Amino acid sequence: MWFRNLRIYTLAPDFSVPEQLDQALEPMRFKPCGRSEMASFGWASPFGRDSEVLFHKIGPCYLVSARKEEKVLPSSVVNAQLDELVAQREAELARKLPSKEKQAMKEDLIHRLLPQAFSKFKQVAAMIDTQLGIVVVDASSASAAEDVLGLLRSSFGSLPVKPWFAEHPSELYFTQFLRQQQLADGFEFGDEVELRDANDSGAVVRCRQHDLSGTEIETHLAHNKQVTKLGLIWQQRVQFVLEQDLAIKRFKATDVLVDEQDKLVDATPEQRIDADFALLSGEIGQLFPQLVSLFQTELSVN
Repeated sequence: MWFRNLRIYTLAPDFSVPEQLDQALEPMRFKPCGRSEMASFGWASPFGRDSEVLFHKIGPCYLVSARKEEKVLPSSVVNAQLDELVAQREAELARKLPSKEKQAMKEDLIHRLLPQAFSKFKQVAAMIDTQLGIVVVDASSASAAEDVLGLLRSSFGSLPVKPWFAEHPSELYFTQFLRQQQLADGFEFGDEVELRDANDSGAVVRCRQHDLSGTEIETHLAHNKQVTKLGLIWQQRVQFVLEQDLAIKRFKATDVLVDEQDKLVDATPEQRIDADFALLSGEIGQLFPQLVSLFQTELSVN
């Protein structure tokens, strides 16, 4: 269990996790879709389908996991059958059907097809760190993260959060970091960057496995491009790409961290998840304050 994406939200100072967290989560426990339901969303055990436990706690950190089921009905299949039904109905009535009637027929058709549809499942994990006052969601998109926050809000009654953000636009910081080839202690440049033309011309340059200190990057910066994504390495332990909205993508452990974790042998799946979460929460707990300080440096980009 390792988060691949970090969408970080800051909590209000007076937030607290319910004392009976299991009871707060239970009403929103995941239930499979009924015969006529398109989707279902709720809490599932972070330890897998064989466990009833809905959260895991280590120190000030809580791990929860949301499960989503969506029925898959290809639009091509629905539309093909709908066209046949509409053609038959129009032939019977000797007139064209209005849009409202076609829509009603489509909804009825979907209702009849749902019991035969395949299901697609997705699990999204989240971490609440009450010491740092943050919620971290392992979601690649903001909408998926908002779904999990909405589920937390339903379970807790309220959830006063806002996305973590810097005082100034992040691209100004990213660009300054590369121009000056300087980062705060503990950070170093990775091998990935995205640059966009500051004049809204639409020009985009994306580099992977690239030396970010080379003359090619300098040339792009000299031609008024701004850095909108930046690869970073922290303490030689984790590497990631920081995006323009400060979402963290491709969050990966380096070989240094993997070697430390590989010392755990003959562990059960539950023990492995516990160890992974201890490691993950510990790394995020140390990384996040330093990330915040990274964006408190004085800007001098022209």
